[in-house]
Amino acid sequence: MKTKIRRIAVVGLPMLQSVHNLGSVAIANYAERRGNWRFVLGAEATVEAFQYLRTVDCDGAIVRILSPAMGREARKVRVPLINVSAWLDHPGVPTIRHDYQTCGRLAAEYLLAKGFRRFGCVMVPGGCIPKRSKMFLETIQKNGLTAGVFHLHIPKPFLRQPISTAERKRFLEWLRTLQPPAALALMDDWDAPALMTICREAGLEIPRDLVVISIGIHNETLALCPVPLTAVQEDHETQMKAVVEHLEQMMSGRPLAETLIEVPPLGVVERASTATLAIENREVARVLEHLRVHLNEPINIAAVADQLGLSRATLDRRFLEETGRTPHDYLVQQRIQAAKEMLSANTPDSLEKIARACGFTNRRRLNLVFKQVTGALPAQWRRTAGPLSEPSAP
Repeated sequence: MKTKIRRIAVVGLPMLQSVHNLGSVAIANYAERRGNWRFVLGAEATVEAFQYLRTVDCDGAIVRILSPAMGREARKVRVPLINVSAWLDHPGVPTIRHDYQTCGRLAAEYLLAKGFRRFGCVMVPGGCIPKRSKMFLETIQKNGLTAGVFHLHIPKPFLRQPISTAERKRFLEWLRTLQPPAALALMDDWDAPALMTICREAGLEIPRDLVVISIGIHNETLALCPVPLTAVQEDHETQMKAVVEHLEQMMSGRPLAETLIEVPPLGVVERASTATLAIENREVARVLEHLRVHLNEPINIAAVADQLGLSRATLDRRFLEETGRTPHDYLVQQRIQAAKEMLSANTPDSLEKIARACGFTNRRRLNLVFKQVTGALPAQWRRTAGPLSEPSAP
C-alpha cells in the first residue's frame, strides 16, 4: 500500500530557507526519516500568516504562537496543528514546548555551584521571558541572595537588530553597578553578541570579571559572540520528535492524550564565557584567566607568580585558599578535561595532535597524566566515552 504524502505548513520556523536553526534541523531530520512529509509553506510568525494558513492546502501545521492575536487565529485553522512556542501560558491549541522554568533553575544552580554571590539578569520583552526568569530569580533568592535586573528595551523581541545608542549607554551604566566577580544571566541569546561587547567596553573581562550565561542558544548567535557563550541547552531533538509523532497522530484522526507537553533541557553546556570560578582575590582571578587562555601552551607557574610580584609558595597558598587546589593541579585538571572533550567528540585527530592541543608535550605525556587522573588511557576513553552530557568543572 502506498504511503500517503503529508503536506505540512510551518509558521515561525525557517524550514524553507538556509538557516542553521536547531529546531528546524530536528524537524527536517525526523520528517526525512518518516519519508512522506512535504513542506508546502514556510512563513514568519505573524497574525497575517495564521490567517493565510486557513487557505493553504495542507494536512497539518507546526507553528510558533507569539501573541494572543496569533493564538486566536491559530484556533480558527481547520487542519491539525501543534504549537512549539512557550510564549503564551495557555495558547488554546496542542503545544509541545521547552520547560523554561527548569532552564532558569539550572542556570542559577550552575552559577551558585561556581561560588558566585553577585548576579545580574537581563530581561527583554516577551511572553515567555517570565518563565525563564522566574525560577532563576527564585533559586537565587532561596540561597539568600538577590540579582540586579536590567530590562532591555527593544522594539521586536527575538529578532536580531541593533541596540540603540541610548540603550547601550543605559546598559553600560547598569553594568558598572556589578562588582566583580559577578555573573550575568541573559534571558535570551539574540542580543548576546552586542551585550558581551558592551561588557568589555565597561572594563569587565569575560570570564575573569564577569561570567555570562544564556537561557537557550541559537547556533546563529553562538558564532557571533566575542567569547563562546555558555547556555542552558534546550532539547530540540526530543521536542521535535514528539512534534512529528503527535502531529502524525492527529492527522490520522487519533486524539492526543495530552495537549500540553513541556520538554526538559539537556543541561548547561559550558563554554569560555563561564570557564572560571568566583574568585574574590583579583590576583588569583588573573592567574585563572592566564591559565585558561594559555591552556595549550607551555606554562611556568613560577614565572606567572613572578609577573605578579609573588613567590611560587605565596601564589600556591592564595590559589589553594580560593579554589581548593594549587595552580598546577588546576592546570592539569583543565588539560585533562579538554582532552576528554576532544576524545568524546570522536574527532579524527591523532592522540599526538590532541596532546599538543591540550598543552601536553607529546602523546606519551598525555598517556601518563591521563592514566594517573582517570585510571584509563586516552585510547580506551575514546572507545568507551559518548558525547559529554554534563558541563566541565573548573
